[in-house]
Amino acid sequence: MLLRVDDLDYARKRVAEFGPAFTLTWVKGVDEQAALRRMGAYPDTLEVREPGTHAAALPLGAWTLVIEPGGRAGGDHVLLEAVSRETEAISLLRDDKATPRFTYARSGRTEVAFDPAYPSPELTWGAEPNLLDHLMHALNLREPDSEDDDSWRDAEAKALVLAQRLTNVRVPAGALDVPRMSAVLEPWFVGGVRPGDLLRLRTPVDASPADKRQTAVSLLHRLAIEMDISDLDLDSDAGGSEPGEAGSVFGPVNPESALGRRAREWLADPLTYGDFTTALRGVLDPDPDVALRAALRPLNPDERAAVLAKLTA
Repeated sequence: MLLRVDDLDYARKRVAEFGPAFTLTWVKGVDEQAALRRMGAYPDTLEVREPGTHAAALPLGAWTLVIEPGGRAGGDHVLLEAVSRETEAISLLRDDKATPRFTYARSGRTEVAFDPAYPSPELTWGAEPNLLDHLMHALNLREPDSEDDDSWRDAEAKALVLAQRLTNVRVPAGALDVPRMSAVLEPWFVGGVRPGDLLRLRTPVDASPADKRQTAVSLLHRLAIEMDISDLDLDSDAGGSEPGEAGSVFGPVNPESALGRRAREWLADPLTYGDFTTALRGVLDPDPDVALRAALRPLNPDERAAVLAKLTA
């Protein structure tokens, strides 16, 4: 007898097979290499490999599934929104040491996202938070109504069934038992700026876009010098981005450009360069307000006040 796509026992087995920490990301209408590239794959790491620590992709009908053993890139809604541009994307994050997450994104925006173990209406968010209610109710994906309510059990398995309902394909058994197209993922290159990357400002900064951009670039260069990066070149190829008001490039960085290869070195050492790479991503954003708020974030309060006072004088 064939297993149905909504078979909970089958989903439990797949969740157990992937282990205590993994992320599954479904991308519609693209092949394996394109799905991995959308998620930030380094182009020079794309190849067919035996299962391991790399993200692996496999075709499933109209969708491609990217499996991250121990990884969580697809669980980031900012990245998933980028992945979903002009198509659809779904992710399921499981991490026994963190909160699980189910996210459905379409055409560059999060439609609905929730914690499968506690999908309360108050904590479910997105442009259409009630979009999947009918399916969730059918799968008993709901908020526990008492301390004795064990509806949270099998949360990830139920969420996997939900994904299979939405895609009309199921995750095969032994998905990582054979060589798959795989790559090293680095969402920094495609995911855009996270809200936590930016300094919160109580009031808008009254300065021209050009002055904001120039200040942001200057602060980034200052931070680079503090971290012994003396040759930061924002004018190197950033993958087709346009010149910024201060003469630097802005927009996505090509990981194979000169700047991109330097960024890969910095990203590999987050303890040393974490503040710098976070600021760099923001400063290269097309919005000068975002650039300024990203460059200000690593500064202490007195330094920020001094910069803002000079900028608005």
